[in-house]
Amino acid sequence: MAVVRLPDHSHCEFCGDPIPFGEVYCDEKCRKGAEEATKKDKWKDVAFYGVVAVAILILVYGAIFR
Repeated sequence: MAVVRLPDHSHCEFCGDPIPFGEVYCDEKCRKGAEEATKKDKWKDVAFYGVVAVAILILVYGAIFR
């Protein structure tokens, strides 16, 4: 059985397509898509921690002013 070796390559961090080794994204569309996904994830994190902070404040307020 013959062993087939592929040339050195990476995969696009957004879509997973093979790209030349050392590159991160296959094109500008994937780079912009990754930036938008990162912004969306950061917003979700901020919203989650905001909700947790409000919940903690409500619990503390309830415990103090029973």
